[in-house]
Amino acid sequence: MRPWSASAARACSSSPSRDVQLSQAIILGGLIGFQALDSLTTHLGLALEHEELNHLMAPIMATRGELVAYAVKGTALAVLLAILMLIHRRKPRVWHAYLVAGWLSAVAVVANVVQLML
Repeated sequence: MRPWSASAARACSSSPSRDVQLSQAIILGGLIGFQALDSLTTHLGLALEHEELNHLMAPIMATRGELVAYAVKGTALAVLLAILMLIHRRKPRVWHAYLVAGWLSAVAVVANVVQLML
């Protein structure tokens, strides 16, 4: 096996540190996890005949059904993740937007849980 080449050494030196990778993994995991929890708590709320709190999803659920709304949400999340994978190296500040999206998803879960408890 060849020792490290110059290009491999440059690639390693330009790669993000382990702390940066860990924080990115936490942001991504939090976003996806809270999106899943949002879908679960929404489903539970709708099963208990609560209203949909998301004003963008409520008309879709009312006209097309819950599964179509989840498909739209999943597709939107997949598109956002694809955009992240394409531009995160050129524009590392995009992670801040995903952090905000994760926090907004967490707020949605809290709102759903509060509604379930009432």
